[in-house]
Amino acid sequence: MRLYRPHSFFTLLLIAFFFVCMPLLAALYSSVQILDAVVQQSVATVFSSVDRVKRSRAVVELFQDQERMARLYDVLGEPVQLQYVNKAHLEIEKALEALLPSGGNEQLGQLIGELKSRENYIITVLNRFTTGPEKLKKEKQAVLSQYREIGRLAASLLQLSNQLMVEEVEELRLKVDQDKDRLIWQTSGLIFFTILFSAIFILLIFRPIRQIDKGIESLGEGNFETPITVSGPRDLENLGTKLDWLRKRLAKLDREKVKLIAHISHDLKTPLASIKEGAGLLQDELVGPINDQQKQVVGILAKNCSKLQRLIEDILNFNMAQARQMPLANELIQLDTLIEDVVADHRNSILARNIKLDVQLVSVAIYGNRNQLKTVFDNLISNAVKFTPDHGVIRILLKADSKIAACLVEDSGGGVDEEERSQIFSPFFQGKKAEKSVVKGSGLGLAISKEYVQNHGGTIRLLPGKKGARFAVTLPLKE
Repeated sequence: MRLYRPHSFFTLLLIAFFFVCMPLLAALYSSVQILDAVVQQSVATVFSSVDRVKRSRAVVELFQDQERMARLYDVLGEPVQLQYVNKAHLEIEKALEALLPSGGNEQLGQLIGELKSRENYIITVLNRFTTGPEKLKKEKQAVLSQYREIGRLAASLLQLSNQLMVEEVEELRLKVDQDKDRLIWQTSGLIFFTILFSAIFILLIFRPIRQIDKGIESLGEGNFETPITVSGPRDLENLGTKLDWLRKRLAKLDREKVKLIAHISHDLKTPLASIKEGAGLLQDELVGPINDQQKQVVGILAKNCSKLQRLIEDILNFNMAQARQMPLANELIQLDTLIEDVVADHRNSILARNIKLDVQLVSVAIYGNRNQLKTVFDNLISNAVKFTPDHGVIRILLKADSKIAACLVEDSGGGVDEEERSQIFSPFFQGKKAEKSVVKGSGLGLAISKEYVQNHGGTIRLLPGKKGARFAVTLPLKE
């Protein structure tokens, strides 16, 4: 059962955007929630602590004012001072009620209870008028001494409030650290899912594009045998189907082209052979004597016949190579010896132009077709000789390991222009430097070499270089 396939590439992009953004949005929402909870708790804690300390200080001040009014009343005995004492009593009760802990701090509750008890006792005695004056005066003086203990308890209340504020701030700091760690782990997990989704959708998005690109590149290289398949959204799969149809159509046209070239080339060889044979009869004066001017014309005719014959043979060779005809007679070939034979064929041209030859060959034996491999290296070395200036250098290196043999052919000529590198193996292509060369070619040498090397399962490449052309040929050593 196949997984869900979106109808279009645009739908796949929207799905990818949704899945990639979803963990990020979840991380953002979770972060906002955690930060909002921390902020609210911080505000509540700070407000509660500051309010408690503020009320504790107010209680201390109220007790001090009440004590002052109570002592004035004891000395002066005026009712107005007693009214101030009773008014301070009401305010103290309200302040102590407000300080009662909602969470239930036992120590704070005991302090408040003891303060209320002592303060109520003082107020009760100060407002008592039933006993005699002397006894009442002694009682007032006795209860006024209680303010010293009340002051100590009020100071303890203020100190306890400050301590509770420090503890609550510390608890808040620990809570913030815990939330921070939780936020880090949670965000890290969501980021991991984001990266995972991104990797999955990058694969899903770029795989069909890479398949289409590979298919187009394969068609551009002339490979019409490998089927083009595209997996992904249905519109891209339809595009892959059309590309595969185009591949089949091009393969059919290519086969027809190969047949046409084969027929034309073969048909040209018969009249050309007659013309060349007639030119040979005239040049040998077998049909009668000819003068010097006629000999020159006959010589030009014979020379161009040979040139045309080579061109037709190149076309036939390229046509056979394109037809993917595998070598008919594979044999064990000493590759270093074959390259030395090719170099020997060009020795006269190399010596005539004082070209320095640097040949380093290791002993390598491979299975292949001798004629095809000789054609490959003959094309490469003849091009190197053609484009190397007088007194230049040609290097030929042959190395091998347990799997492949690699040969480098390098010259010190003008090299290949950057804009021509992609077309260097195209049939009939001749660069600007080849057009200026005295020795003209057909433009099929490298194309034929590429086809022959591919027939042997190898590769031929133009390597980058600052000066001159550098060609690398690799051939497998397996039989």
